[in-house]
Amino acid sequence: MSAEYILAIDNGTQSVRVLIFDLKGMLVAKQRVMVTPYYSTSPGLAEQDPEVYWNAICQACQSLWKESGIDPQSIAAVTLTTQRSTVINVDRQGKPLRPAIVWLDQRRTPGLPQIKGWWGLAFRLAGAMETASYLQAEAECNWIRTYQPEIWKATINTCSFPVT
Repeated sequence: MSAEYILAIDNGTQSVRVLIFDLKGMLVAKQRVMVTPYYSTSPGLAEQDPEVYWNAICQACQSLWKESGIDPQSIAAVTLTTQRSTVINVDRQGKPLRPAIVWLDQRRTPGLPQIKGWWGLAFRLAGAMETASYLQAEAECNWIRTYQPEIWKATINTCSFPVT
């Protein structure tokens, strides 16, 4: 079977959309599955079970194959777009370690040490140390590293590059 189509997956805040385009860029078929945007266990938190996203993608693709009659073997390429700044920590097998932290989340990690070394010097010389400190406090990875170190360690152990 020849590869005739491109599958585009768009995992948004409120829905997952899957679209099939031909190799000339014409939309051939589409499917949409609604998802619950997030849940909150405390004020300012916005999380979601990563399985919600996975199940919605699977459901949308299965419906797409069925309704369009397009064989998945005819897909030449897959593209993926997703929500900004949504974090899903996974282990070596790709299994989620905690709920996803959704981009709407407002948790912060204040009081982190300032950046040192060459980067710290560069930020100071550029007058950007305050911005760098703000971004450090906003980074989900710093919150996880500080408040859920076992999750951070399990996540870092999956990386193929050195992370401190």
